[in-house]
Amino acid sequence: MHMTRTTVDVDKRALDAARRELGTNGLSETVNAALREAARHRVLKGFDVTRDIDGTPGEVAAGRERF
Repeated sequence: MHMTRTTVDVDKRALDAARRELGTNGLSETVNAALREAARHRVLKGFDVTRDIDGTPGEVAAGRERF
């Protein structure tokens, strides 16, 4: 995994809320988990039950290739 060191201003209340929600410890772990969750959310927004679950194996594979 490639990591980049940076300086950012972080909203402490939002960080604490995210830490509780994600079950993480520390700033870096929480920020990285939140970024992964945001990317996961984007993928799930494109999820189509008919295509991705009820489709043929070829249709399911084609749906996965979009990401």
